[in-house]
Amino acid sequence: MPVTAADRFSELEDRIVRTIELVKTTRKQKDAAERELAFAQKQITRLEEEIDELKQERDLIKNKVETLLESLTELTEGPIA
Repeated sequence: MPVTAADRFSELEDRIVRTIELVKTTRKQKDAAERELAFAQKQITRLEEEIDELKQERDLIKNKVETLLESLTELTEGPIA
């Protein structure tokens, strides 16, 4: 049986419908990926800020410990009464 113009048109119509569905799905996936990326970037920024705060806290504690050690050294090496 020969392929008619109506058959060709129907095949073309099916291809167009599948292409439209593929484009819709791809756009949804892209939107979801962009949302995930934005969320991840916010988390990275928050974690970087937290790291900076922890580094500052570490430096503060380090300075306090050094001061305490200096005080202990002065106490132990000072003159005996």
